[in-house]
Amino acid sequence: MANHQDREKLERKIAMGLPKHVVVFGLLLWGLPTAFIYALINSLLTEQSFIAALSTSIIIWPLGGIFYGLYSWIKSKRQLADLDGGK
Repeated sequence: MANHQDREKLERKIAMGLPKHVVVFGLLLWGLPTAFIYALINSLLTEQSFIAALSTSIIIWPLGGIFYGLYSWIKSKRQLADLDGGK
């Protein structure tokens, strides 16, 4: 049963297409939250203001999110291929 649910989940991810997958999973769900969390922690632990920390992290972390989104796309395609028996 888990394989059927996994397959459906992976098929929905792949059906989004690469650009939308990268934007949703890379930028919106990983890059931006990470940027805000990093800026918050950095401002609490250093004397740097939240806005100053956010101004750099809002660029750097979403760029990393693009790579994360690409990695996630490739991983999802491989997992789906493994469920299909390597077809």
